[in-house]
Formats: sequence, C-alpha cells, structure tokens
Amino acid sequence: MTTDLEAILQRAREAQRQWAARPLSVRLQPVHTLRARLASAPVPLADIVAREIGKTRTETIGAEILPVAEACAFLLDRAPKLLAPRRETLRGVLPFAGSAIIQHQPWGVVATLVPWNYPLFLCAVPVLNALVAGNAAVMKASPRAKETVAAFGRWLVDAGFPPDLVPVLDSSDDMGRKLSASPLVDRIIFTGSSKTGRAILKAAAENLVPATVELSGCDAVFVLRDANLTLAADAVTFGLRINAGRTCICPRRLFVEEPVAEPFLTALKDRTNRLKLQTPMDPQTLREADELAQRLTAAGAIALNERREGDAEKALVVSGDAKVMEATQGNFVPALVATKVKNIDEALSLEAQSPYALGASVFSRDVKAAVGLASRLRAGIIGINECVAYGGEAALPFGGRDESGYGVRGGEEGLMEMTRPQALAIARGSFRPHHVAETEAEAMLLALLRARHSGTFFGRLKGLFDYGREAIAWRPPKH
Repeated sequence: MTTDLEAILQRAREAQRQWAARPLSVRLQPVHTLRARLASAPVPLADIVAREIGKTRTETIGAEILPVAEACAFLLDRAPKLLAPRRETLRGVLPFAGSAIIQHQPWGVVATLVPWNYPLFLCAVPVLNALVAGNAAVMKASPRAKETVAAFGRWLVDAGFPPDLVPVLDSSDDMGRKLSASPLVDRIIFTGSSKTGRAILKAAAENLVPATVELSGCDAVFVLRDANLTLAADAVTFGLRINAGRTCICPRRLFVEEPVAEPFLTALKDRTNRLKLQTPMDPQTLREADELAQRLTAAGAIALNERREGDAEKALVVSGDAKVMEATQGNFVPALVATKVKNIDEALSLEAQSPYALGASVFSRDVKAAVGLASRLRAGIIGINECVAYGGEAALPFGGRDESGYGVRGGEEGLMEMTRPQALAIARGSFRPHHVAETEAEAMLLALLRARHSGTFFGRLKGLFDYGREAIAWRPPKH
C-alpha cells in the first residue's frame, strides 16, 4: 500500500467518524441537492459520460442520469424508515423480561471499484447507499472511465459531502490491487469480470474484508408459446442494442418453444437487420465480437441476421445447440444464441448448464405462469415481458449468484448491505433464576416451554399458569 493511499484512507476514516455522528436528516441533505442538480442541469455531466464511454447523450441521460436521480429519490423516501432503530421484545428463556434495540451501524470506509460500461450509474448507487448509511465512500474508476468518476466526485462535494469522505483515487489497475488488499478498507463493492472479482476477493480475504461483487452475466430469455411475439422481439432487440451490448444483463441465450420458433426468429432477424446498435461498438468490443463470431461458427452456429465481420453497428444473432451456447459464455458483446426447445423443462435443463446467474427474462401472456417459471430460475433479477430496462429500477435489489457473484446493490437490500446490525438486549427487573439455578429449575423450564410453544391455546394457557406457580415458589439453591 502506498503512503498516499494510506493517507487518503486515514483521512476518509476520520471523516467517516464525524459523518456517522451526524443525524440521518443531515446526511440526506446533500442527496437532495444532488438530485435537484441532476434534474436542473444534467447536460454537462451527461456529456462527460457520453464522450468518454462513446454513447449518445440521449442514451446517457436515460441509462445513467435518470437512474441516479431515481436512486436519490428512493433514499430520501426510504432511508429514514429503514435505518431507524427497531425494537423487539425479549422472550427467549425468560418471558417478558426485557426488550431489545436493533440499530444499523455503518461499516466505516467502503471502497467502490467502478466499471467502465455504466460508470456513473454503477458508481453512484453504491456510493450514495454507503454515504447515507454513514460510511465514507472511496471511489476507484476503471482507466476507461476516470473522467466520469472524477466528475461525479466533484458533484458530490458540490452537493455538500465532505471532500475527505468521498475521495476519488488513481484509476490504475495497480491502485485497484492495493485498495483491495488494504486493511484500512472495511467493505468492498466491485462490478466487473469473474476473473477480476476472484482476485479482489482473494486479496480482501487476507484482512477478512467483506465484499459485494456483481460479476459476469450470460442472461437467458424464455419465449413461451403464448408470448406476444412482437413485444418479445422488440424487447430482445432493445436489450442487444442498448450500450452496444456492453450490459451485464444483455440477453445472450434465448430459448423459444417450437410452436412459435419460426415466426419469432423471423421477427427477431428482421429487427436486428434493420435496427443499428444505439452506439456503434468501440474497437475493443468489435474485435471481441468478431472473435466470438468465429468461435460460434466453429461450434456449428447458423447466422440468423446479416452481420458481417467488421460490422460495428449490428448485433451478432445466431442459432445453435448446447455446444454453441457454451461457446458464448463470458462474452461482453451484443451477441445472442437462440435455440428451439420442445418445452420449458428442456429449456431449464439447457439454462442450468451455464455457470452464470445474474438476470433473465420470460415472455408470456400468462403472467402467473411466467412468474412460476421465474421462480425456478437461479437468476437474481428477472424481467417478465421485458429485457434489461428493469436493471435501473431504484427499488429493486440487483445482484447475481454462482459465477455472477453475490450481494446486491439497489433497493432496500442494497442500502442495508451498507450497514451491520447491532443488537442491544435490555433486561428489566431483577428476577434472574438462570444466574444460579441448577436442576431444581427444570419444572419452571418445562412450564415455560409449554407456555410458549404448546400447539393449543389451552396448552399454552396451562403452561403459563404452571410457569407462574413455579416462579413464585422458586428459591435460589443453598450452597
């Protein structure tokens, strides 16, 4: 760890102590200011993101600025209730003996390692959750998104967050390794590849630092025989086009039931031929897309649209079997492998062969049946009759399982991950037979067991009566 990093983290730790001592209402004031600025003057920030990542301003406003403003609104509305202390009655082995307070304490210094594909949104949501919960928020950007994260850091300070509370670090990979291994970090938030995520977790484990890791995805789409095929084709095309496919929940595997396979695939082919990506692929993504196309062809894939090598404006859409689907695992380009299935069980069997479980989509006119299918999937977030768009919803927890990582950002659960519970048990009175009781308290314990857990009302009533009688008669043993 460099001296500079250590100094930054030490200042963040001191700033965090002061910040956590402030009332929640005070910690929320900068969130209100930030939200208002995002609404009144979003263009300068949107232009920075669009220029650096290579997307249109319109897409940036819709996919980055608006979701961050929604996250601010969510925190202003929900945080006071979620972070308020909760009271419980102590029952356990001594009924009516006391109460408890469960309060939510911040971790301390939370480090967010920000990806480049949605650098504003994927930075702002965990950072704002951490700050509202009373943490310091240290940000380390991808080298491909350092201007965006630096700009957001300035906006946070302008909104009223103390500068030492929200430092933006050097964006180098070396800084990321040092930050992950630092004993001055109390929690890590990472979004990125499975390979990098494993390295971060290994480094953090040396100091027992917990982490939230959202890793690679290879999302499945299920088009059932009763689906609205026009809606499904439009939604899947949108999912492929947005951000040039550089989206963790981009649709990458598609299972369509045989009775509707031909008309659906025809509709999908028409759309993916006619509609360009919302932003052309950058050189690296284009190179990866062409390399993937070669692997898919070698595995036996059949092209469904007219994309040719070097085409930066069309998604790669093919059909194929399980071998072809295996070849598409772990890619981060606008590419989709479709396969026909006889029924849902066959689709589920094929879907389960992927190690990834981040998101999924189900298309059916029967919402109840779609929900039933969704409940059988491993994915952490599932859209019914929609692709991708739900990923920006402020109220939804977002996270994966298996090779796609663990933990969530967003929603109530994402805010609560930025806290650790502390339980305060408060006993009342002075009746403490457990302090000195030996075998003579057995009758009292048996009566308490019946009073609390008998299967009938009268059984519980008799147990309570017996407990009271035993408690009155009990005397401390003589030694």
